Amino acid sequence: METYAQRSIRHCIEMIAPFEMPEQQEEGGQFRFYEFMLSLYREMYRNPEEYLVFSKPYEEYMEKLKEQKTPVKKEKEHVTNARESTLRNAFQQAIQFYALYLYRTGLVSEGIDAQTGALMICKEEYTDVKRQMKRIHESQYNDARYEVLAKCGIDVEKDGDTVFITHREYPQMMGGIEYLCKAPDSKYKWMNFLRLDFKNAYAPIPTVDDICKTLSVENAAIVKRLEDSLSGIKCKTKIKPLRGIVSDFRWKVEYACKGKNICGFYADRESFMLCIYYNHFQNITAAAEAFYEEDRALFAWFREQFPERLCKCPNNRRVYFGSEPRRICGLSNRAEIVNPQEDDVDRALYLLKKRLAEINY
Repeated sequence: METYAQRSIRHCIEMIAPFEMPEQQEEGGQFRFYEFMLSLYREMYRNPEEYLVFSKPYEEYMEKLKEQKTPVKKEKEHVTNARESTLRNAFQQAIQFYALYLYRTGLVSEGIDAQTGALMICKEEYTDVKRQMKRIHESQYNDARYEVLAKCGIDVEKDGDTVFITHREYPQMMGGIEYLCKAPDSKYKWMNFLRLDFKNAYAPIPTVDDICKTLSVENAAIVKRLEDSLSGIKCKTKIKPLRGIVSDFRWKVEYACKGKNICGFYADRESFMLCIYYNHFQNITAAAEAFYEEDRALFAWFREQFPERLCKCPNNRRVYFGSEPRRICGLSNRAEIVNPQEDDVDRALYLLKKRLAEINY
C-alpha cells in the first residue's frame, strides 16, 4: 500500500517536464542529468528508507487523527496542526534534499572543468552549501544522504581551494546542472530545476501547454475548453511558480481581464479545481439572485460551489443564496468547482460567460 511519502515521491515524478531542449540548442549532458534525477526518484519510491525518507512517524500520527471522534472540518475552518505540518515537512524535505543540494552547488559553481567534466566550486562556497543544507528537518541524516549520492555515482573531491563534483560513469552529466543553474534569475528558476525543464529554463515563463503535459488527459481537456472560451478576449495568464513538487504543490493558473482575475485553475495529475472569480462578495449575492430567477437547478448548483468558511479572520464575509446566508472567504470570492464532470464544466463556463458580460467583454 502506498505511503504518504511514496505518494509525494510519485508526485515529483509526475510533475517532471518531458525532456525537451529549446530549438537550435544541442543536448549535451542535459539528458544524462535528466535520466539521473528520474532514476533517483524512481528508486526512492521503491525504497524510501534507503534514501533517508522516513514516513512512519507521519503515518502513525495521521492514523491517530483518523481515530478521533470529531474529524476536523478543514473546509469550514482555518486549521493549523503544527505537529502534522512538522512531520510532513520532515519527509518532504528529505525527498527534495538531493535536488536542493545539487541546485545549490550548481548556483555557486565556477564552471565545468574541460578535462573531467566536473563542476568546479570554491571551497568556501561549498562549505557554505553544506551549512545551508543543515537547516532542513532531520539534518542529522545529511551525511548518510551524501553517501547515497556517492553510491549513485556522485564524486566530490577537493584539490587546494577548489571542490570538483562529477559523476563517475557520466561526467558530462554536470553540464545539465550547469545549464539549469546558470539560467537568468527568475521566480521560475528553482521550479525549472526541480522539473528538469530544459526547454523553459531560459524562457520568461512556462506555458499552459507545458502544464497540460503533466495533467491527465481529462483535466488537460478542461483547460483546453477554458482557454477556448477566452479566445478573442485580451487577458493575461498568471502562473504561480512551484516552490516544490511534492504532493502538496499544485499548479495555480489565473486569467485576468482588465486587471481583474476572471477565472483560473489548480491542478496536478490527480486533482483539478476550476475557479470563477467574482472579485467582491456582493457580486456573488447578486449572481445568486439572478440565477434563482433564471434557472433553479443552476442556482442550486451555483450555491454548492462556494465552500463555507467559519473562521473568525477579518476577511470572512456573509453572502446570500436566496434567503440562506453563508460565510465565505472574502479574499477569494470565487466559485470552486472541484474535480468537475462534463456538465459541471458546462455550467462553470456559462458562469464565466456571464462574468465576462458583466465586465463588458
